[in-house]
Amino acid sequence: MLYIQGGNKNQKKLSQQLFNFCCEDLFPNKTKPLIDLGIHPIEDAMAWTDYEGDGKFFIEIESSLSERQFIVTFCHEMIHVCQFLAGVEVSEVAAYQYEKELAERFEQSLSAKA
Repeated sequence: MLYIQGGNKNQKKLSQQLFNFCCEDLFPNKTKPLIDLGIHPIEDAMAWTDYEGDGKFFIEIESSLSERQFIVTFCHEMIHVCQFLAGVEVSEVAAYQYEKELAERFEQSLSAKA
């Protein structure tokens, strides 16, 4: 489940679409994580993720990102959620390697629906 605080109408809609896509891609046949998402200005970062335990996460994303940056950044943070839930070391390298591929598949899924 995704709870969204802040952001504009388009960012909220995009966040819900991204959440659903990433959950299907990263957590097939598993319970979806519970995410509190804040979209607002962040100093010194584009985003960050905090694992609160019991499948609950808090993610903050910079509100001034372009749509493309927002998509890639959301995907990056969802990869971290996957890493936390899998019990593996959280790796920026792995997240950066996979974020664009995941974002491109998301964008292709939107094009296919249009």
